This record gives sequence, C-alpha cells and structure tokens, in this order.
Amino acid sequence: MKELTEWVNATPANKLYFRQQLEVWSAAIEQKNAHLYNKDKAFKRFKNRVRRVKAAGNKEPLRPSIIMAAHKRGFYYKVASYAAILVIIAGMVLFLRTTRSGPGAASGRERVSFIQIDVPLGARKKCILPDKTVVWLNAGSVFKYPSGFSGKTRKVFLNGEGYFEVTKDAGHPFIVTTSKGTITVTGTTFNVYAYAAKPRFVTALLEGHVSVIAKNGKAVNLLPLQKAELNNEALTISSISDPDEYRWKDGLISFDNERITDVLERLGIAFGQKITIQHLDNPNLLLTGKFRLKDGLEYALKVLSESYDITYKHDANDKGYIIIN
Repeated sequence: MKELTEWVNATPANKLYFRQQLEVWSAAIEQKNAHLYNKDKAFKRFKNRVRRVKAAGNKEPLRPSIIMAAHKRGFYYKVASYAAILVIIAGMVLFLRTTRSGPGAASGRERVSFIQIDVPLGARKKCILPDKTVVWLNAGSVFKYPSGFSGKTRKVFLNGEGYFEVTKDAGHPFIVTTSKGTITVTGTTFNVYAYAAKPRFVTALLEGHVSVIAKNGKAVNLLPLQKAELNNEALTISSISDPDEYRWKDGLISFDNERITDVLERLGIAFGQKITIQHLDNPNLLLTGKFRLKDGLEYALKVLSESYDITYKHDANDKGYIIIN
C-alpha cells in the first residue's frame, strides 16, 4: 500500500490514471463484471500453499477457520473476488487521505503541500512562486511556500532575509509570516530581515503599501522608501536613505549609519563565515560603506580595520575571524 500511495502522489498524471481506474472498477462491480479478475488462478495459488503446509507436516498450521474453508471452493472464489475489491477500496482510502487535510477532509478541500528552500550561508537563491511573485533569499534563510495558492490569502513563511516582488492581486493579500511578526501586502516590492536566532526585525518598503504587525501586536503601515524596525518592543518607522542597502541580491553589501555589530553580523552571513566579537571599544559605532561579495570577507575586514581602527585576527582553528578591538 505504501508503494501504491507513493506512486499515486508522484505526479498529477498518476493521480488522474488512478481515479480513472477506480471508475472502471466501480463500473465493473455495478455491472457484475467481477469475472475480469482471475479467481481460478488465485484459488490455485491458495491450494498450493495449503498443500505445501500439509507436506511439511503442519509445522506451520493454518488457522482453524482457514482449514475449514479449504474444503469449500466457492468460498475461495468469493474471497478472491472480494480481496481484489478490498485492495482497490484500501488504495482509494489511502489516496483520499493523502490528498485531504484533517478539517479539509470534512469540507472537501484538498490539502496543500509546501515547498521548502534552505539557503546555505554564503549563498543566495531566487525563486518564482505559483502566482509569479519573485523572491530572492539571502544566505542562511529558510523559506516555505505552497505548491499552489488557494483560499483568500497567499501565505508564505520566512526565517531569514527575503526581497519580494509581489504580483498584484487585491482580492488575495500576500502574507509573509516570520517568528517576529507578519507583513501583509497586495502587490509591492519590499525587503524583510527576520532571522529567528537574531534580535533584529526590519521591513523596508521600496514600492507599494505594506502593513507590518509585530509578534507583540504592535502594527504600522509603511509608505514607499520607509522601513519599520522593532526596537524595545516598539516598531519604529524611519526613512530609507540608501536603497542600495537592499541590493544584496545583486552581490552588494551596503550599509548607512548602521551599528558595527549589525554590519559584522551581515558580513558573516553573507560570506558564510563566523565572525566572533571578542571586544569592541565602541559597540554602538555607526558605519557607512559598501562591499562587493566578489571581493571577499578578508578585503571587507581590512577596509574596516583601516577606516575605523578595528583589529581582527583569524580564528585559531580557521573557522572564521575574531574581532579583538
């Protein structure tokens, strides 16, 4: 049954073929065409099994009910026919279970399967959703979306950073769910930074309209070139001074008056290497600059060292870098 279920759900064509076969079987039963199943062959196989058991000296005795039935040929014809029907019914039940969800089974709604994308550190990925929405995912992100949008909303799940170009559909809001809050739009371009293991939660709007609701219930609406950041349990709105900050999808790391701790965190994620802060004279130091990913992390740290008097060294185990001043 497991193999049957896996085959049926492998492709839409398999599902269609299985449904067609169910209809054929149903028609055959209703029209009393069960003779299509070879009962004689099934009965012969069963008799041979009984004969082998008896020849072995009944070392593997049959159950009393089966021994009694072995003398009744008509009984086996029925068993053979019913067994075939039961296989089809069981397959149908398993098929229906795999295509319907719990509450949805009662209401007739098909269960929606989800696709998950895991982006390694130091990498970026682009994907196109069923509604033609385009999503770029930054390093270390995990993204889940349905294989097909249905219902009143288009809901996706993000743990990490994503840049969204949402296809317009006013009747079906697009919702990005994160561990820190949700973002709702109908068609717009925006960036979300929401790694579950990081304290920052930032939504930046480039075009259109966005509603942001933090996990604590705080909510704001953004206008183009505004961003909302969660600070001390409150969502703070500020202007986007440099849109290049969201060009990480193009291989550019840009920051404008950003805390050094946040910059180092972004560099570590972008290059896929660990940066440990052992000590900083001024952890609230604000940095402004741009780096190209193709230039490498060593180059970025060297520039920071020369521009802001930051001292760093390689990890003893060559697992990254340590900021020592």
